[in-house]
Amino acid sequence: MLCSVVQQGAQLHVFLISMAAFFLELATPVGGAMALPGCPDKCGNVTIPYPFGIGDECAATSLNSYFSLICNDTFHPPRPQVREPEAYIEVVDISLEHGEMRVLSPVNHICFTSNTTATKSSAVGYDLLETPFLPSPSRNRFTVIGCNTLGLITGYRGARNQYVTGCYSYCEAINSTSDGAPCAGMGCCEAAIPANLTAFSVRFDLNQSKVWSFNPCFYSMVAEVGWYSFKQQDLVGLGFINGRAKNGAPIVADWAIRNSSCPELGKETSANYACISSNSYCMAASNSPGYLCNCSKGYEGNPYLSDGCQGSVNSIEFSTC
Repeated sequence: MLCSVVQQGAQLHVFLISMAAFFLELATPVGGAMALPGCPDKCGNVTIPYPFGIGDECAATSLNSYFSLICNDTFHPPRPQVREPEAYIEVVDISLEHGEMRVLSPVNHICFTSNTTATKSSAVGYDLLETPFLPSPSRNRFTVIGCNTLGLITGYRGARNQYVTGCYSYCEAINSTSDGAPCAGMGCCEAAIPANLTAFSVRFDLNQSKVWSFNPCFYSMVAEVGWYSFKQQDLVGLGFINGRAKNGAPIVADWAIRNSSCPELGKETSANYACISSNSYCMAASNSPGYLCNCSKGYEGNPYLSDGCQGSVNSIEFSTC
């Protein structure tokens, strides 16, 4: 009986302390600055956390020059973009915790005005070997839109291993397809992409002779899973590229500190070790090579900044009878 009373009292004590901690957490800001001191932490509506930064002086360029982003103020509001002189790649959001960056990438397409005359075309490809970025194999799919169309994605896994895959999309007429149908080969198709895809380009091998009159344009892209939903109208003209894909298709890129790995237990860290905040830890990148930094349990903020992980949560234990 006495033990039961003690247990009930202990449970009530834990409940009251938990509620007090909950309201205290609501009232107390958790986490500190996300950017280097004196540097902007936003471009337009997009938060830019270190090691990323607007300009070289605000980014961890000693780790990788591609952490330096551009804030394009020709748009209203301004839009961040990757420093890639050969292509416009808009950054939509950046996650420190998951090591992800969502970007908008141009869509590869070709259009015909006759059986043999192509009027509009563009090719899309990336060499990512020197960057912190790799397309996420779990968050993206290679997608092809069109009739009598074989779409191919070719490239490299790592530095030397060549890679190619693709899918075939078939339809005899627009009415043989239906809006919202899965991309299983009728009007559109999908294929998985591998991990560690350091370079890739997309292209077509198509037979437009029977379909160009009702399906003049063909598309292929790497895009975020769930973003694309088939519509019959996508087979007609440039409606897709001028509509839903006007700014590009979203790709989820896994980013990491690619030029190193987590230090071995008990050994000193290198001068360029990125997890510099106290209450932080190193974890191996899932889409190797490289590593990421995270705040320890009970802390939030930016582990790549000195004292960037803040806000502790104390656990209280009670002995039982």
